[in-house]
Amino acid sequence: MVQLIVFDKDGTLMELGSTIVKLADDLINEFSVRTPIHVPKSEIKDAFGMVDDKLDMVMKSNAAKSIADRLRVLPHGDQLADWTLSEMEHLSNDNEVDDIKIIKGVPEVLQQLKERGYKLAIVSADDTESMNLFVDKYDIRQYFDLIVTSDNSVHQKPDRGLMDEILEKIGVACTETMMVGDTEMDVMLGKNGGVAQTVGVLSGSGDKQDLRSADVILDSVADLINSGVLNQ
Repeated sequence: MVQLIVFDKDGTLMELGSTIVKLADDLINEFSVRTPIHVPKSEIKDAFGMVDDKLDMVMKSNAAKSIADRLRVLPHGDQLADWTLSEMEHLSNDNEVDDIKIIKGVPEVLQQLKERGYKLAIVSADDTESMNLFVDKYDIRQYFDLIVTSDNSVHQKPDRGLMDEILEKIGVACTETMMVGDTEMDVMLGKNGGVAQTVGVLSGSGDKQDLRSADVILDSVADLINSGVLNQ
């Protein structure tokens, strides 16, 4: 019987807010309709994440100033330049609180799960700062027994060591654990860790093909309780 539920964050509990990540999704969807070859969305997302990281470097270089200077010579150029710089800065800031959106129904499900006695954990490739912005904005920290981020663990998805670390800290066996996530990496983490059940959700980067190895696929975490998955 499941006692612990481990959640991914981005695309599972939180909406994918990055324009770059959304562009990655659009690209792979376009690719998918043109060829029968399957490319995991998570791999494309990771590749575009490299571009996302470079935006900060662009904003701090002479490139941004050069773009603005060229725009300023145009009619109404000052407004164009100011708008462009603002948009570039917005894109380069991964920690924009206004852009952090929780997936509909998630707070209610977390509360119900906690009231039913389940232990809950989050495991994310994000850093602690980004995680704190999310859980504190929506006041959901209280529901989690453990929060694991890229800078507070030596293990990364989908290494078995990461799941072993979570189970050891909470004191629950893998056979009593469920992993919930939106990518193949999340499913692989659960499989590598030997958990009782892996649940894929379609609210993020992964589609049904990406999540085909999951034991169950749901539209979102909001469906977790009413789907009957917890009774299996």
